[in-house]
Amino acid sequence: MYLKYGSFSLVSLLFLAISTPAQNANKNNLTETFSKADISKIQTKTFTARVSSAPNSKSITVQIPNQKIVNNNNNANNNTPRRNNTSSGNQAQNRQRQIAQAQAKQIQMLKSMKVAIDWVEIEVPVKEATKIRAKAPLEAFDEKGSIKKYTAEELKTLKGTNPNLPGYEVKLDEITPGTVVEITLGKSAGNKAEKKDDPKSYAALIMVIGKDSTFKPPADNSKTKKK
Repeated sequence: MYLKYGSFSLVSLLFLAISTPAQNANKNNLTETFSKADISKIQTKTFTARVSSAPNSKSITVQIPNQKIVNNNNNANNNTPRRNNTSSGNQAQNRQRQIAQAQAKQIQMLKSMKVAIDWVEIEVPVKEATKIRAKAPLEAFDEKGSIKKYTAEELKTLKGTNPNLPGYEVKLDEITPGTVVEITLGKSAGNKAEKKDDPKSYAALIMVIGKDSTFKPPADNSKTKKK
């Protein structure tokens, strides 16, 4: 079920995670878990994800977020007993008291909320026919160390050998962990000689759309392993 939201914007998710009212209570209210799944679980043709490791000629491994809000306050739903007063003065006071109690209850609920994100890791096959593009030219620097500003002629060149495709041409080895990509899946044609259809999905188009600054690459424990 979690992967049916594959087309949900990763950038929007990260914004939601840091802008939720729960952040006012505790900046550590964001929890992350990691799990793995097969590409067959993807229920959408196009989805947004972040790259979790350097891709190779056969596949690109990405993480898709499944975000939810968890309320850890068991007393958040307790109702405050109401007083029944018949006089108009008491009714007005009770109304104000109820409004104040409702506001206090809402603040209490917001403070108890925790944002939980399960990053589901999936290996997506890459084929020779896979198109790799970027919505904007990849960041480069000039001789002075400043961000390079491309001329119209340079931008035309960056479109690559197929300028009719969206965005700009990118090489697979230019995609680094933490890169946010939009992947459009395709189906292989199968082995026609054997008259079999191969239903296996692959990345027909990989579009680089940004970078996830919160991404932390997995720790390399190879140096600490005993020989």
